[in-house]
Amino acid sequence: MKINKKIIIIMTIVSILSVGCSSINNDSSKNTDGQKVSEEAIDETNMVEIENHIPYVTDKYGDINNSIIDKRYENVKKEALAYNSPQYEKEKKAESENKSDDKEVISEIHLADSIKNDINYKDILLGFTYASETNPTDRSYDEALELVKKVLPDDIEQVKTVLDEEVNKEYIYYKSEKGNFRVGLCYGYGYDDENGEIVDKNLIVGIDYSKEMI
Repeated sequence: MKINKKIIIIMTIVSILSVGCSSINNDSSKNTDGQKVSEEAIDETNMVEIENHIPYVTDKYGDINNSIIDKRYENVKKEALAYNSPQYEKEKKAESENKSDDKEVISEIHLADSIKNDINYKDILLGFTYASETNPTDRSYDEALELVKKVLPDDIEQVKTVLDEEVNKEYIYYKSEKGNFRVGLCYGYGYDDENGEIVDKNLIVGIDYSKEMI
């Protein structure tokens, strides 16, 4: 029995469309860059959940979604923040279990940091951190300080500042009833007609937090 050519053409077109729709459905979990969007459910109103949660764009480590961090600063409830350190808690647990060689960290972000003597300061507020190497921000110096005030305790008093020229970063030390804190402000770069690229101390591209843990 002969099959009409028109029927064959129609069947072929239907087959192609079906494959195309399947492909579209399979890619629905990807963003415009072809990266798979994380499906991890986080309650953004819960300070305990977001305090040290790094909002990666992908389902594994990769780009960090700064728009989420921006909104966290807008909606933060600092009275609910514990200022705990996942790294410190992990190390103390390892010590208590006699596993001092276990250096695994729960969450990790890469910071421009060359302060060698502050070994007791551990990273905190990872969910509010802009790392200059991985998810840089773009703030004036005063804007950066306003963000710092939004998350650190109301009673903080500045103790000192340290300029680390090795990584073009300023460290501001604060004391508080809730502990001693250190804020890292990483400078960006501007351009000068005479000297070319220069450090711009009014351009902050990184903001990170740590607390003294003894």
